[in-house]
Amino acid sequence: MHLDFLQPLYDEIGDYVSVYLDTDRSSEHANDDIAVRWRHARDQLAEAGASEESLQAVAEVISDPDRVAQGQAVFARNGAVTFAAALDGPPRREIARLAPLPHLMPLLAQHRPPIPHLRVSATRVGGEIVAVGGSGKVWRDWVAGQQWPVHKAKVGGMSEDKFQRSDEETWNENAKELATEAAKMAAGINAGHVVVGGDVRARTLFISHLPKLLRESAVVVDDEVTADSQVLASAADRALAGWAEAEARERFDNWQAERAHGRGVDGLGRAMAGFRNGQVADLFLLDDPTSTATALIGPRDNDVATSTDELLELGVTESQILTDRADAALVRAIVRTDAELHFLPADLVQRGDPSADGGISVPRDGVAAAFRFSVEGS
Repeated sequence: MHLDFLQPLYDEIGDYVSVYLDTDRSSEHANDDIAVRWRHARDQLAEAGASEESLQAVAEVISDPDRVAQGQAVFARNGAVTFAAALDGPPRREIARLAPLPHLMPLLAQHRPPIPHLRVSATRVGGEIVAVGGSGKVWRDWVAGQQWPVHKAKVGGMSEDKFQRSDEETWNENAKELATEAAKMAAGINAGHVVVGGDVRARTLFISHLPKLLRESAVVVDDEVTADSQVLASAADRALAGWAEAEARERFDNWQAERAHGRGVDGLGRAMAGFRNGQVADLFLLDDPTSTATALIGPRDNDVATSTDELLELGVTESQILTDRADAALVRAIVRTDAELHFLPADLVQRGDPSADGGISVPRDGVAAAFRFSVEGS
């Protein structure tokens, strides 16, 4: 998954409030229950030294009646919320934390950011496009093509072929216009996938005019529904989950092969060294919500290490070195160095000796990194 939409969270670091709270409002006494949970979290944060301004900013999100979700993840510093996300279930763990970095890994593991994609409803006179970016932000566009002729005329005689050809040409031009606009929107959000519904002939023509990448990834919903319908949304969710898992498996297989050539490592310390060298293209993680591993960070985006000496060698002073969770430090490094994060499916790796011949089993520390260039070239 690409995490570039999280870039603004790391423009500054320090005194970051991270809150994961059960906000399910379905029960009779839900508001009272949420208030009790938030009061407990707030007391923890205040005791840790969180500012009253930051706590109040989080409280406004938690108490907002328009934010209907079973769980909320909220991040704030300097009296302002920098990011908030609704969870489709209660958080796996309720968290109230003050630290140098936002604690984003539980959010990414439980509520995976959507893969940028398009949802399209193709019609004979154009169509509708919904574009979903990696942050979940949605854009919508309508394309209106030629209005006539759009239905095959039943005129009979020698003129019938001419009218039918005219119909087909109109449909084709409208589909081409819709595909051109879809390609522009896909490029704007870095989307490589499209889910298509609508008129059967229109969607076939539309797909035929898409660029090769989008055409090959297209998933067709055999239904005439709008682009913002739940039918297309559900189809997109299923397709995206399959795409994400397939990509993680493929890239991990590549990592296993490339590791022997110095273009990949496993283990927390080695992965962090890769980030310091600007080498990491993909980071693979086994989701472990119980992890308590820590890391040291400095002021620069790739200042991440397991020992003080590793940062001192980069010119970071002791007064600049901070300690935080290793997963929080890894997310920052991923976001700010344009790497990608992949959670490994549980069945992808098998238990065993990581150094055994014939391939890797579970990566050391549940962490593996694929490099842009080899260790020897660094």
